Amino acid sequence: MAEQREAERKTQDMAPLFQEAGLLEQFNLPPKLIRFLRRNQRTIWGTIAAAVAIALAIAAFNGYKNHRVYKAAVALDVAMQAQEGQRDLLHKVQDDFSTTPSALWAGIALARLDEQEGKLDAAIQKYQGVRARLTASSQLTPLVLGKLAALEEQKKNWDVALAYYRELGQIDGFAAGAHLSMGSIHEAQGNKDEALAMYRKFLELTAVTIEESGVDPRRQMILSRVELLQAK
Repeated sequence: MAEQREAERKTQDMAPLFQEAGLLEQFNLPPKLIRFLRRNQRTIWGTIAAAVAIALAIAAFNGYKNHRVYKAAVALDVAMQAQEGQRDLLHKVQDDFSTTPSALWAGIALARLDEQEGKLDAAIQKYQGVRARLTASSQLTPLVLGKLAALEEQKKNWDVALAYYRELGQIDGFAAGAHLSMGSIHEAQGNKDEALAMYRKFLELTAVTIEESGVDPRRQMILSRVELLQAK
């Protein structure tokens, strides 16, 4: 009984959300709205409590997410600096922090290890795995496309390499280099007209004054290549 009376006393001590008179009227609210607010105080309190709970949950999730991103970055740094067992550490970053940017960088690092060891097929497979997780707007997309194109070119898979370079050429800032590489592939295949078209596009994309960029050795080289191809 004492506990019940204490609970009733606390309930009576709690101020209602909207006082019976005065506060709402001071805001010049319509009488119907005032009656609605007073009639639905419990529902309004519940809505406010739910909104606060959701906000706290979102804040907690963001804090957890940021903590994981930080831990992943630390783990990646440790793996990159390791003198022994680097592959295992990089794989662990991928497994433990698969949804973080560090996992993507770990995949690229593993692909580069395969490149250094001459395992081109394995490197291509890993780069393709990274690419599958990238958006078109990702800053890593040009890097991965360029790597895939270069590796396929190294294997003399000309058509596949050209497809990657064409895709790379659609990205702002990478069109000139992509057309230069495509011209080189066409020239290696003996496709004179296609090579000339790609080289001319490269020259068009890099056509700036010497005052702005200085002498571009690539342009000098390609101008010479164009002259030689035209003379054939």
